[in-house]
Amino acid sequence: MTRPFLFLSLALVATLWLSSPAIAQSADAAAQARELKAQADEAMQRIEYERALDLYDKAYGLDPSPALLYNRGRAYEALARYPEALDQLEEFERTAPAELKAKVSRLDALMGRVRAKVSQLEITCNVPGARVLVRAKVAGTTPIDRPLRLNSGKAVVEVSADGYHPFRHTLTLTSGGKQKLDVKLITKASGGLLVVGSPVAGATVFVDGKRLGAVPVQTVLPPGKHRVVVHHDEYEDADTRVEMVAGRKNEITVPLDRPPGLTSRWWFWTGVGVVAVGGGVLVYALLTEREADRGDMPPGQVAGPLVRF
Repeated sequence: MTRPFLFLSLALVATLWLSSPAIAQSADAAAQARELKAQADEAMQRIEYERALDLYDKAYGLDPSPALLYNRGRAYEALARYPEALDQLEEFERTAPAELKAKVSRLDALMGRVRAKVSQLEITCNVPGARVLVRAKVAGTTPIDRPLRLNSGKAVVEVSADGYHPFRHTLTLTSGGKQKLDVKLITKASGGLLVVGSPVAGATVFVDGKRLGAVPVQTVLPPGKHRVVVHHDEYEDADTRVEMVAGRKNEITVPLDRPPGLTSRWWFWTGVGVVAVGGGVLVYALLTEREADRGDMPPGQVAGPLVRF
């Protein structure tokens, strides 16, 4: 009597379990997640990384399995979105059971490779609520309580707030490194914003005798006239004046001229004159046209230019 009762009781529990709306819905979600994951895996094999990531995200929304964290991390890595990849892999390392992590070969090496392509940038600002953009993407609003994880390499940081001149700065984020950027926003009422650019990359800007750095640069100046000098070792300096008005932006592009050529230098012609005193024939050969030399080899004469020394 006991065994049939036990059997029926188990059967009843199973029936009740399957008939429970919440449990049935959970089982259905898990099945959908497995199907989406399978589709995402196929997309990864076809190098359709954006599609794969979208499918992994949908699968994770239905069933947040730690295995999907790893797969999402690999999709982010394939898309060169290394900070997001590192976030997913670190979460996988924290939450996945030991038997699942054992199936991933060289996890530490993978995370080290991704981490080496990520740089950290700590941004502080004197104005709360300022919007921060990095590489034209919103990174948050100040204060930002922790360093930003970003792809290493060149990056343009922009910080803006109502009533203040915008801040813009270009920097190079080192692989696996950490930098700090302290932003001081200045009210528009205190001066005008000057932005100086040049077609010559690497040219250095000086304003009122103060070196500001390589183009493009920006600075806030008090109202009035200011002297701007743009310098590059291979070009003639450009010297100009700008008129600044409080609250306004003044953007200028400064071209540079290359120095005169060798033959336009006064000392070049002086040198030629000196040479001419001792070697008139040499100067003549350099500065005059000669008729082509002619030979007398049979059956006729051979004409042609000779190498001139």
